[in-house]
Amino acid sequence: MRSIILKNIILFLVSMGFLSAASGIYVYVIPFENIKNDAAISWLSEGLADMVTTDLDRNDNIYLKNQSGLEEVMANRSLLLQQKRGTKNLLILGKYARALNKISITVQLIDISSWDELDQRKISGDYNNLKVLNSTLAELVHTMLNPYVPAQKASPYPALVKGKGLKKKPVYGNQATKRGKSINLALDNLEEKMDIAIGVRHEADVFEPREVGSGEWVMDVSMDPHIADNPQKRENTGIMVDVINTLMENPYRVNLSRPAFEFNPENRKEFNVVLKVDYSLKGHLIKDMLSSMPYSGLKQEGSLTIFYFNRDRYNFPENMTEKIKLGKHRTVPVIQFLDKNDLALVVLVDSPEIQNQNHSSKEIIFEPFHFFSPLIEYTIGGWSLQVALETVNIPAEYSFNIDISKARKINRVSLKFIPEDEVRSYLKNIL
Repeated sequence: MRSIILKNIILFLVSMGFLSAASGIYVYVIPFENIKNDAAISWLSEGLADMVTTDLDRNDNIYLKNQSGLEEVMANRSLLLQQKRGTKNLLILGKYARALNKISITVQLIDISSWDELDQRKISGDYNNLKVLNSTLAELVHTMLNPYVPAQKASPYPALVKGKGLKKKPVYGNQATKRGKSINLALDNLEEKMDIAIGVRHEADVFEPREVGSGEWVMDVSMDPHIADNPQKRENTGIMVDVINTLMENPYRVNLSRPAFEFNPENRKEFNVVLKVDYSLKGHLIKDMLSSMPYSGLKQEGSLTIFYFNRDRYNFPENMTEKIKLGKHRTVPVIQFLDKNDLALVVLVDSPEIQNQNHSSKEIIFEPFHFFSPLIEYTIGGWSLQVALETVNIPAEYSFNIDISKARKINRVSLKFIPEDEVRSYLKNIL
């Protein structure tokens, strides 16, 4: 009898827990983007994210995740399917900039399941009054999230304990914890910067001798300590170079339609040939970028995803830097209609460069076009590398006229991406 009563009590308590459990939303908070790379306020990147995290952690219906949580769910989208139906996964993307004593902040709210922008708002505050800025930012984020936070349903049963002791985070979720020490450190950093600005204390000179231990003094003698390669960053750098090289070598997906041959109404001895091609980025590229590299910042604007990589985590190899600055990473499509011996009968080049369009041949039909545009763009400076990926589809329709007898010799179509600075020599070997 006692065992039956115990079982009933356990079932009652379990059912009460399920009835009182409130559904929630998953909110991902990552470091804010320092738009102008202002070193004096770089600490705000983590500091602003901490302010948002600390405030949101008070809400029982919000489950917080940090940058590693974002990378985890982007690397394994099936995690979203394990959640309760209708659960929202929202990403807070913030960026900030300073003008004199004013800090302007822009916050975007992104639905991770579709990458749609749900909301975007801006605020500004006084650089010297972080308390007010913190309060304003917290209120702004709450306003943006309110439409998506489910209302707390009152339980029909009395609570066993008071407070938030029963709140349970998902097993695989990475709850962002309170980081009071981080904010205090950021405030100390701010105080130091302000003292330096008004002359109360002087900024440490990296070239001055300094004591690093008992009886040991060191002095930096490098020409530029920020540019010099740091051995501690070599592992991250190796991963970055591998991923960037893959992006540069083979980033595009191509959908070739079967060419259409129609009689030319103006010359019945010719065919008018139309070849339709769709260009897009390979679908796994963004997921690979999210899961493989500790990027410094991330921004989503419609179909554009921008990754930021800073020298605080990476070395920028000189050969990669030069390749980006000189535009040697850019490629253009060259299409060939070949006979059974793989000899070109028709060559189509899709390039904006005039020098790639000024070609001719007596035996081979050559036609220049300009439909294709790069869907990946790299921007590199002294401190950061930006990689912008555009997830759109570029439709192209190539057409030309060809003699019927020559058209019958066409055996296959080849499309190859050629580095832009090598197109001229590549065409000379064909035409």
